[in-house]
Amino acid sequence: LDTTCTNAECYKQRNMTLLKQALLANYDMTIQPPHFGSERGALVSVQLALQQFQELDTTNQEIRFFSWWRHSWTDPRLAWNPDHWGGITELTFFGHDEHKQIWIPDTIVYEAVESVFQVPGGVQPNVYSSGGVWQSVPVETRLPCPMKPRTFPFDEQTCEFEFGCWSTHGFQVDIKPRGGDEPAPFTLAASYRPNPEFDLVEVRTAAIDFIYGCCPEPYPIVKYKFRMRRHSETYNYGLVVPMILTTLAGFLAFVANPQSGERISLGITCLLTSAALYIVAFEVLPKTGNMTIISLLYVLSFAFSWTTLAVSVLSVSLYGVKSSTGVMSEYELVSAFVKADTDESGDLDKKEVENAVKKLGLPPAKLQKLRKKLDSLHGQRLTLPVWYDLVGDIYETDGLAAYHSYIVGIILIPFVKLERRKRKAFVLRRVQAANDQKDLSESTMSEANSSNSPGLRRRQPSTKAVAPEP
Repeated sequence: LDTTCTNAECYKQRNMTLLKQALLANYDMTIQPPHFGSERGALVSVQLALQQFQELDTTNQEIRFFSWWRHSWTDPRLAWNPDHWGGITELTFFGHDEHKQIWIPDTIVYEAVESVFQVPGGVQPNVYSSGGVWQSVPVETRLPCPMKPRTFPFDEQTCEFEFGCWSTHGFQVDIKPRGGDEPAPFTLAASYRPNPEFDLVEVRTAAIDFIYGCCPEPYPIVKYKFRMRRHSETYNYGLVVPMILTTLAGFLAFVANPQSGERISLGITCLLTSAALYIVAFEVLPKTGNMTIISLLYVLSFAFSWTTLAVSVLSVSLYGVKSSTGVMSEYELVSAFVKADTDESGDLDKKEVENAVKKLGLPPAKLQKLRKKLDSLHGQRLTLPVWYDLVGDIYETDGLAAYHSYIVGIILIPFVKLERRKRKAFVLRRVQAANDQKDLSESTMSEANSSNSPGLRRRQPSTKAVAPEP
């Protein structure tokens, strides 16, 4: 007679121990539970209860989530009659690693790079008197997720993975979604916490039999497909909007006064700001060969910033062109033509050309260059347009700031030539207008002198001073 137990709880604990010993006697945990009425193996129902997406690494294209993998199956070898064991309806066994006491399906996520079980000693499955077994395993899973970042940060990503037994085929263990007629292979845990960067939009599942080329037996698996949408607000306010505003700010240089140095400084600042913004964006961009919206926006922003800066440099440099006052100024060289035209014929003969050249006071190099140009004309009379073109070869300005840079000077050559053509046309129009006005004045005076007679002359007012009245 056992006198060690003095209360009902003690008898229950003793009965549970004896029941475990009776169930495990001659129990082989390496053999799958028998399944009757079907050629398929023992039916194991599975369900994924998602607790949190811990990380969606766009750069390394990986996903990490925490979930409970729920399993349920029936093992007739573990059934008992509760009436024979003091009303016991549930037992707990070890079901992990070397301490495993009963058969456990070796299910895994096939694509998982790492699976970390959160219970150090392993989850203890619950066994009921009907032979039903229930196990919920908390696992942190990390697996690759190829992403398509072309529309980043307005992208939707899809991650797929498969879940099934590692070493047993469908004739030994049959994996099916939990739920029976209404399968529910996926659910959100009661403590589910949304990811701060992605929204879980949709989860698709499918239970299929996969047949490998090596083996004729089917391998049942459950396929999961997550579709997630990124929260773009952070990237909109932190990258997209600042980059657009920085680009637009660069165009303000077109309304700034070219005389102010801040025009070039604004272009440089916008350029550096765009570069700094992209350095920040580069840290979160996936390292793939695809062009993203952020990359395209940066290229456009950088191109516009460079364009505004280049236009500002050209504008400031062209604005710096001022009339020189020395003997090499355009004004002095054109005025020399007018002074040399003593006969007021509108062109210069050879003698007038020689006198004009001597009075210019040009340096020897410039003088020699001008004489070569004149010799090529073979003594022809020089008109003002021809003289203006000759002046263009020896004309210099001390007001073009870009001449301090050889590269910028080369860039400005077509602009300077265009400016000279416009100024030439303007000068010729002014000269022609002056000549026309002079001819008109001379004609008017001539007509007035010929029409005047002593009887028609007006009395000229006296030039003597008139004393004021008292």
